[in-house]
Formats: sequence, C-alpha cells, structure tokens
Amino acid sequence: MSHPLDINARAKAIQPSATLAISARAGELRAAGRKVYNFSAGQPDFAPPAGVTRAVTERLANAPVGYAPVPGTPELRDAVAAELAAYHGVEIQRGQVVVSCGAKHSLANLFMVTLSPGDEVVFPTPYWVSYPEMVRLGGGEPVIVECPRSQGFKLQPEQLAEVVGPKTKFLLLNSPSNPAGVAYSHAELRALAEVLHARAPQAWILSDDIYRKLVYGDAGHASIVRACAGIPGLEEQIVLVDGVSKSHAMTGWRIGFLVAPAPIAAAVNALQGQTTSGACTPAQWAALAALTDPECIAAVDEMRGRFAERREAMIAGLRSAGVELVEPDGAFYVFPDFSALCGEGERFADDLALASFLLEDKGLATVPGSAFGAPGHLRLSFACGLEDIREGLAALEQALASA
Repeated sequence: MSHPLDINARAKAIQPSATLAISARAGELRAAGRKVYNFSAGQPDFAPPAGVTRAVTERLANAPVGYAPVPGTPELRDAVAAELAAYHGVEIQRGQVVVSCGAKHSLANLFMVTLSPGDEVVFPTPYWVSYPEMVRLGGGEPVIVECPRSQGFKLQPEQLAEVVGPKTKFLLLNSPSNPAGVAYSHAELRALAEVLHARAPQAWILSDDIYRKLVYGDAGHASIVRACAGIPGLEEQIVLVDGVSKSHAMTGWRIGFLVAPAPIAAAVNALQGQTTSGACTPAQWAALAALTDPECIAAVDEMRGRFAERREAMIAGLRSAGVELVEPDGAFYVFPDFSALCGEGERFADDLALASFLLEDKGLATVPGSAFGAPGHLRLSFACGLEDIREGLAALEQALASA
C-alpha cells in the first residue's frame, strides 16, 4: 500500500505566477504556428554586452570552474560595493554585499532571515507579482496600499501614515516599478521617508532597484539612500537589492545582489550557505565584466536608448487607440487602463477575460493587471522590436474598436 506524500499548507497557499502562465500559453501558440506579439515579456530581447560573453569564454579556457564563495566572489562583491557606494554617496564594504541567484533570490533571502510572525511589509499597488507571496513565505504579512492611476500609481505620504505602525518591518519600494514603470523623485522619496521615521521609527526601507539603470528623460533615478540622508536612524535602516538581469540583458545568468548592514548580510549568507550556496561561478564572472568593462557599461546606455525609442512608439500607439495610461518613467513596461471595457455589463467580465481574448483571438500576449493588484489594467512590455510594437498596437486598436 502506497502512502501519498502530502503537500504542506505553506506550499498550498502559494499562488502561481500569472506572468509565467501567460508566457507559457504564448509559447504554445507560437509552437502551433501562430504569430504572437509578445507584450508579456519580463526580460530584454537584446543579447548581453559582448564583453560579458568574452570575459566568461576567456576564463573558462584558462581556469577551473569550482564552487564560488557563498556570498559571492570577492572581486564581484568589491565591484558591487564600489559601484553602489559611488552611486548612493555612502561607504559600502564587501561584508555588506551578498551575491545571489538573481534579485528575486536576494529578496526571498532577506524576508526569510528578517520576518517573524506578525511583521508587516508595506508596499503600493500595482506591485510585482511575487512580493505578496515572498512576504508570506517569509512569515510576514503584506500590507498593500491601493495607489490608482489617478495618483500616478505612487504611494502618497498620507497613505503611508495611515498604514505604518509598530508592526511595520519594511516599506518596500520598487522604483522604477514593475508593472507601471513609474519612478519616485528625490522629493517624493524624502517625503515618504520622513513619514516612516515619524510613525514607525523601527521600520526599514527595502529598495528594489533592479530597473535603476533603465530610466528615461533628464531626471534620472533618485537614490533612496540620498533621500534618507540626515534622517537619524533611518539612513542606516536601508536594504538595497539590485542586479544585472534587466540593465544588461542577463536574465538567464541569474545574478542579483543585496546590500545591507553587515549583521543582515551575515544572516543572509548563513541562510544561503544552507540552501543554494554560492551563485554560479561563470555567471559571477559575467556580472563582474558587466559592472567593470567599459564596453559593457556603454552597452547599457545603448540599450536604454533603444528602449526609449520603443517606449515612445508604445505610448503613441496606445494613445492612438484611445487608451488611458500613465507614461512610464523607466523599466520597459506600460500599464494602461482598460477598466471601461471590464466589469458587469461590459464586453469583458474582467481584465483576465480581456487578456485571454487578446491572446487567443489577436495574438497579443499581455499580462492582466489583477496579477499586480490593479484589476482593469494590462501590463504591456516594450521589450520587443519596433515593428512588433506598431503591428501589435494596430491589432489592439482594431480589437478595441470592435469591442
């Protein structure tokens, strides 16, 4: 007699990723010969900078590939510390840096070592799909603040004041954000930091900066560390998560990093030592080249320029179709509002039905806004060619005209 292996309650509570499900269905349609406009992509469609692959190829030919140290190779950790110290205007030591298997892994590690039952993590909608589940898996409670299109998808100080308190462990900010691409200014970050310090002085700020290098226009990216400068206590209560996946088109290399005060970094290192151990050694060589090779650094600027051109095409096409949106400041997403088409008495029951219709009937792969805590919206990625953007949006305009 066999005895089934039970799945525990923690695993049963995990919600599957809607973005991965859409990508899988789009892949099935492509395999069947359908033309699919992939506006669901969460990764650049460019090749990594040539210097990345060259550096790895050269080292593979001349060095054995052994285990990497659990927190990352010394060279990569030093490079991360140097870059982020210069960017944020603070001193960062190697011991504050832990390299992991992607920024997602860094976030999960942090939650696992810092959250206890009852701890709250505050973040706004629309949020990256994995935030709530990772917080729960870490033992904490997500506190989600609704931030609609009317306020630019940004958390306001008065909203933050209403939800933070003695249970708040982190304020989690993603700027520029996935899925909306909105970025906070220095003044906006400062206002949030002052409220957090006044209402919950024990709370920390967790800044997910994975899209930091993909900001368009003259304003640039605002550093949370600089925004918190001079606020007693809070300026030391910041954790940074970053990586090379989005900025250098290196998603498959799976390298991210966390920067935190040494005791937190040590706890993350201990956890990682008993789970994944060190990230892939050749991938760390690649990340080192990405951060230090002048050719690789210049390639980021080139990719950002091409994304900016695609962004303009995406915005123009959506406006031509009469769609309401907040223009993204960064990343490679736009998050238009289709709520007028969704709901009781409308053409589509909800944004999931709309996304399904667009994929199955028009070959447009999008991601429902419900996955990001913002029903009635769709996430469209411009990590695809200009021709696909223009053709796909023309098909969208036709679909909306007949809806």
